Amino acid sequence: MERFFLNPDQIVEGAVTFPEDLSKQIRKVLRLDPKKDAVIVLDNSGWEYLVQLDGTVANLVTGHIVDKQPGRDGPAIQLHLAYSLSRREKIEWIVQKGTELGISNFYPYISSRSLVQDLKTNRARQDRLEAIAREACEQSLRAKLPTLMQVSSYEEMLKHTCTHDVKLIAWEGTAIVQRIGPNVLEPLMGSSNRSVVLLIGPEGGFSAEEVNLAEKYGFQQISFGNSILRMETACLAGSAILRNLGDSLMR
Repeated sequence: MERFFLNPDQIVEGAVTFPEDLSKQIRKVLRLDPKKDAVIVLDNSGWEYLVQLDGTVANLVTGHIVDKQPGRDGPAIQLHLAYSLSRREKIEWIVQKGTELGISNFYPYISSRSLVQDLKTNRARQDRLEAIAREACEQSLRAKLPTLMQVSSYEEMLKHTCTHDVKLIAWEGTAIVQRIGPNVLEPLMGSSNRSVVLLIGPEGGFSAEEVNLAEKYGFQQISFGNSILRMETACLAGSAILRNLGDSLMR
């Protein structure tokens, strides 16, 4: 059954009104019958609503809620990803696949070797990333959307993420690095939040000074093995490993 995230103000006393873009998708792309079919609607609260479509009003599809149930459980840990700003296609890939993997928050940042060095917010690009995340949530049956933070400087990102229970930075610059494994998540055993942030460097890697700064904010170095991964590969591989470790340890 098709799934759609809506804003809470589009669900009023059990009546549902789909915005113009989703109404067009329902009628023209998915070719659902706006008077007969049913869909799942989510409002980012963790609930799923079964909605019977009633027809159209001024080209907007309407419906009413006939049932609700809790959405599927998310990962056993709250997984956050900090990544260097890069080319558009790489960032979109990270957001799409990272959302499917269950990442809760994305923290884009700019460091000394980031390919893109622009801190200004591009509203059109942010809207596109939010749409990509929403569609990935719908596809992967997530009940809550991730948060896409604004781009920040490297140290500002460290300040924003330093309160998480476990803070990991992947770096290839030294051989004395702990291989990622279940033991890195041991501090979560007594935590109620169970929050983990994974910090991945830019295409050119971190400088030694940036790694030292991260360690001052409580980050510990980890390794994914002997291979040097591309930035976008490291983001997704590391997130998948941590999610699997978290699900195995916490459930």
